[in-house]
Amino acid sequence: GECEDIVQEEWGCGLRSRNDKRDDNKLHQRRDDCETPFNKVLHQVRHPLRTIESLVAKFCIGGVEGKVQPSFLIFANALFPQHNFSEMSCIEAAGYYVDEYNSAIVRAREVGIDDQFQVEEATPCQIAKAAGFMDSDSVYSPSRDRVLKVCNSESSNSAANQLMKSTENRYNKGLVSLHWEDLLGGKKGSRKKAGDDDLQKRIKRLTRNLGYDAT
Repeated sequence: GECEDIVQEEWGCGLRSRNDKRDDNKLHQRRDDCETPFNKVLHQVRHPLRTIESLVAKFCIGGVEGKVQPSFLIFANALFPQHNFSEMSCIEAAGYYVDEYNSAIVRAREVGIDDQFQVEEATPCQIAKAAGFMDSDSVYSPSRDRVLKVCNSESSNSAANQLMKSTENRYNKGLVSLHWEDLLGGKKGSRKKAGDDDLQKRIKRLTRNLGYDAT
């Protein structure tokens, strides 16, 4: 489907080109063939429970125990056909999607991800440095100079050196708040056996892999 094609052409393209170390010329050629080639690839992460909350708020029809929007089911089933998202509760559909998507990127770190950052703890300048915007050999000089000026130590109080705060697209404004026990089977519309902890274990493992506390 279209979603699978996008993953293969965009994300898959970058990973394949970085993993092909047999021929440097071929590596550069394949990287240039990507729809959106980048010199560095960063993985922006957010606490998985907060991400699940946002998805539930956006894609659940009728609240936490409601039905999942058809558009989300089409997208999730296309990307991860090993699951039948149509049979899941809204929390489960969001949870398994978050786990599969982020776990795939975590597994790809060795071949295609240069670094990751927690969006809750990162400043724009930290991200710019990780992305190579302060490197003289990979960035247009005037652009690099501008970044260095904004991010120098004398500008420590500037917005570029402060933790980022979302001011737009904040759909989940107190609508959904989840806890670990909400991921257990039999809760919040789940048709799984009461106490089934497969999803909870997966999200806790993912949370630790992304550098967060999972207690």
